[in-house]
This record gives sequence, structure tokens and C-alpha cells, in this order.
Amino acid sequence: MSIETDILLNEDDGVLTITLNRPDRLNTLTTEMHNKLRETISRANQDPGVRCMVLTGAGRGFCAGHDFAGFNSSDELSMKWKDDPLWLEPEQLATRMYEDGQLFAGLHRMSKPTIAAVRGPAAGSGMVLAAACDLRIVSETAVFKTSFASAGRCGEPGTAYLLTQLVGSSKARELLLLDEKVDAATALSIGLANKVFADDDLEAEVTKIARKLANGPRMAYSGIKRNLNAAVRLSFEDAIQTEAAGNSRASMSHDGKEAAMAFMEKRAPNFRGY
Repeated sequence: MSIETDILLNEDDGVLTITLNRPDRLNTLTTEMHNKLRETISRANQDPGVRCMVLTGAGRGFCAGHDFAGFNSSDELSMKWKDDPLWLEPEQLATRMYEDGQLFAGLHRMSKPTIAAVRGPAAGSGMVLAAACDLRIVSETAVFKTSFASAGRCGEPGTAYLLTQLVGSSKARELLLLDEKVDAATALSIGLANKVFADDDLEAEVTKIARKLANGPRMAYSGIKRNLNAAVRLSFEDAIQTEAAGNSRASMSHDGKEAAMAFMEKRAPNFRGY
């Protein structure tokens, strides 16, 4: 299967849906898919026609991590690593892993609202992809698992950061160290999932939420995301200044003024994205 069919793109009225399309492998990521996904997210962030992005998986799973099953044996995988000189140079390997982590960073920093629509397994890199999105709307069949400790790894670059922001330090430690499966109900209770729906209803409910975001105040959404991302590294005083500047820009925009007029006139606002 080619990379063009491994990742499917569909844009409809401002909503870009990216579907990982390897259902027979639970949508595990190949290196080519990883790189293609990173490029697609970058382009979508720059495309004014894309106002909301949905990331999902074909079939019964979201994404079960990276594809190691493509190798015929553990010996074949070991030989690949052995023959790769970067595995013998820790600093160079760290640089390459950092570059790989830009997939998750780009998704997390995207200026537009992002939704992970999750059914079935979201494990390893798949769980990190979901964590990097703004919202995780999941099916009752969703199962999350970090999977890194079991594989003798610490996690994809950004894993600890994203999980700590989502569920807090204590629960993030539990997820990474114990490496246990987390069902949909538990994910909702700890803040890993935002909403849970019946499997048959997932697509319709995600579409409804995505449409709301796509038709909302784009400048305000961008500012909200910028403020939220900055909040984890700024002092309270610096956060106030950052949020004040962003809010003033949004308030003086067409959409900010339109929202105020619509409120006074008791009608729905007509947002235009500027």
C-alpha cells in the first residue's frame, strides 16, 4: 500500500480529516507515514481554508504505535539498528529522535483546533498523537496504553510533557511506569478523554463538534491555544500580560466586534476569521 493510501485526506467546509489507513495493522505508523503526517499537519496549519483538523484511524483502531511488525523477526529488526551508525552515536540519535518529535510538537502547537477521534487502541505513538490534540473524543471501545516501558523505552519526545499537562504528574507517572491499559470510562474520569460516545455515534458527534469549531472565531481560538501553551511556562504575571495582548487583538477583530453585536441583537454571530 502506498503512502498516498496509508494516509487519507478529506476537507469539507473548513474541516480537514486525516485518516490513518492501515486497518489491518491497527494503523501503526511506518517511517514514511510519520514523515507524511508531519508534513500534512504543517501545511494544514498554514492553509487558511483549514479551520479545524480531525485525526482518526480507519477500522477498529486509532493507532497502535510504530510498525515493528513489518519486520519478519526480532533478529531482522536488531540487524537494522545494528547497521545504522546513529544507534552507535547517542548524541546523533537524540537529534534524530528530536526531529521525529516535531510531529507531536507541530500538532500540539497548531494554531487551529484539533480533535483526535479515537476508537479502539491508541497505544505508544498513537496515544501521544491523541494527547497532542486539543480534544480527544472517543468511542466506548477506546483503549489507551503508553506501551513504552514494556518496550524498554521512555517514550516518544513530548510524551511526559503532554501527559503531565493532561492528567497531572501523579497520574502521568502511573500511566508511564505501570503501563496499564486505560478504558474509555477511566480515560474520561482522569481527563485523558473529553467526551465518550457509543461507537456507532462517534463519527456524527465528532463531525458536530468539528463543525462548531470550524465555524467559530478563528482568531480567538488561535489566541486561546497560544495562551494555554504559554501558561505552562510563564509566571502568573507574564501570563496576564500575554493573555491581555491576545485578548485585545481578538476583541478588536471583526469576529470580536461581531460577537458583541450579535449578543446585543440576540442572534447567532457570523464569524469570518479575521
